[in-house]
Amino acid sequence: MQDSSDWTKLEPKVNSTDADEAPTYSLQTEAGTFECSVSDLRWVCEEKVSFKYQFCSWEEHMERMEILQYMPAGPLMDITVTAGKLNEVYLPHWICTDDNPEILDKFAVLHIDSCGDVVEKVSEVTSSHVKLSEALFSPRAVLMKLGFPVKIKCNVLIYYQTNTTFLKLHVYLIPHDPALEKTVDKKKSSKGYKIIEKPRPDKYLKMQQGFALKADIDTAKISPQKVTLRYDSQDPNFYEVFIENPDRDFNLTLSHSYTNKSKPECKPVGEPMSEPVCEPVCEPVWTCEIRTVDHPKSGNLEEEHTVDELPALVQKTTTITTVGERILGRLQDLEEEDFKDFKWFLQKRNFIPADFPCIPWSKLEKVDMKRVVDLMEQTYNQQAVEVTKMLFKKINRNDLVKLL
Repeated sequence: MQDSSDWTKLEPKVNSTDADEAPTYSLQTEAGTFECSVSDLRWVCEEKVSFKYQFCSWEEHMERMEILQYMPAGPLMDITVTAGKLNEVYLPHWICTDDNPEILDKFAVLHIDSCGDVVEKVSEVTSSHVKLSEALFSPRAVLMKLGFPVKIKCNVLIYYQTNTTFLKLHVYLIPHDPALEKTVDKKKSSKGYKIIEKPRPDKYLKMQQGFALKADIDTAKISPQKVTLRYDSQDPNFYEVFIENPDRDFNLTLSHSYTNKSKPECKPVGEPMSEPVCEPVCEPVWTCEIRTVDHPKSGNLEEEHTVDELPALVQKTTTITTVGERILGRLQDLEEEDFKDFKWFLQKRNFIPADFPCIPWSKLEKVDMKRVVDLMEQTYNQQAVEVTKMLFKKINRNDLVKLL
């Protein structure tokens, strides 16, 4: 059952949304063959079953894996069965097996129990998964033996800095690891970056190789010139793309960067052969178009409102008189994700001045903008505007601070 069509894809329920903890995903199924749409985990069950899992960080295990001569080959997941039984379990991996059949013997499975790390043999390897020999659970992941080059499935993550007159992109090339993606996303979101979703590379890329990023717009500045593809579990490197005045759509192209040695030229007998010539080669492996609509909150912000819109904006500003109306008017300029961030900061003790009380999350979680304004007026009175300004700065909406 290697074909993805043989498996019923299911969306897991997210049980924990605490910003300081890794989310917990839970699934419940009847008998059948299934695949989780978030983790790519596959399982077979002959009865009703319920289980949950969390993504774990590789960071504290990396040094021991290197001593054992292994590298991560898939996400590290802590799985717990809460009801029923999983008859077969297939852990996802990101290694290319198509052009190297010998690589199938180099797979292993990590099993972390109370005694430490245990490396186990695998019973079956497919192009995308490894079958567990026993459906016993704890933190589990697929491993690959070190010592020879491998190709892996990759993702390209693109983030842009919001509320700037220029365009600044941070572009990550990482293994197809949902846990690492969430780590990067959390880090960038906390600093006010927004993601630009684009398709990932359609081909496997070679580990420990250098890749260069180019933009077909003359004003783009990109650093570093080359990034090496490797697994950094917490702090992967990235390209920074800076464009001072982005006035059009443009393409980003990722290329495999290497040096190709030409064959020495043959000479007549008695004459020395010519030395081989080293020629730099860039082989494109992925490209995407970055459109101006992909980064609506950066680049040429002064043109955000047209001349036709100005009378309406002036009228809206002049008719707002009360503190609550002023705050509500600015909250309505937020997108949904920004509003969620605003509420999250509002209930955090370390983001509210010591002489101001916090509003409990239980009162904020499911309420709309008008109710948030009511709660802020009740809690802060005339100081509600100052608190709003502080939180706008936290979510990198300095433009709204000026308007408020």
